[in-house]
Amino acid sequence: MKGTLTYYNPTIQEIDLQSEDIFDMLHEEDRSPDNPVVCEVMEVLEQVPQISKIQGGYIVFEDIERFAETGEIRIAGQTIKTSRKVCRFMEGVEKIAVFICTAGQGFTDYSNEYNKEGEYLKGYITDTMGSVVVEKAMDYIQSELEKIVEKEGLKITNRYSPGYCNWPVEDQKLLFSLLPDQVCDITLSSSCLMTPIKSVSGIIGIGRNVKKSSYSCDVCNNQTCIYRKVKNKNIQH
Repeated sequence: MKGTLTYYNPTIQEIDLQSEDIFDMLHEEDRSPDNPVVCEVMEVLEQVPQISKIQGGYIVFEDIERFAETGEIRIAGQTIKTSRKVCRFMEGVEKIAVFICTAGQGFTDYSNEYNKEGEYLKGYITDTMGSVVVEKAMDYIQSELEKIVEKEGLKITNRYSPGYCNWPVEDQKLLFSLLPDQVCDITLSSSCLMTPIKSVSGIIGIGRNVKKSSYSCDVCNNQTCIYRKVKNKNIQH
């Protein structure tokens, strides 16, 4: 049985999007005003409130069961093969929040249009900005969830998504079966690709004795992840 989605529609101001977030993702060291990349970033950044359509939320499930030996988690009757690694990080969970979030279709549409016009740098920056916006938006939603459960004396884990930490991306279908149809205007293709592309989904554990680490890239085997590179850079500094 599907629960009620706790829905969020945060603004760009609320998710605290900064130009530094974009420069970090682009691995741009030269941030002087006369750098063409900086100029393009600032131009696209001004358009973000019009481009973005941030929506997201989560449903908290109490009907859960964790199988550490097989790396499976059962949520409301759906058995999800999260992997032993993710399952281990869910130790102590009493509830699980299934989340979904999107930055909207605008980033992909604008990026494609820039590319058609031959403005490839601006197209790449716009696409990258969409990735940053959806992650920042999900940071905001996760923070709001944390505030709510803290009032109940509970804590949360890091968030985990299909496609990472050996969690098969095909499980996206099972997660979507736990959410309302076309939730936040997001659809899932037969190949498990979300539309809008700049969308994320996954789970967050909730419990009295769960753990949340400030840096979790070391637990994931995705060496090509752009977020890993950013976080490694931040750790070094």
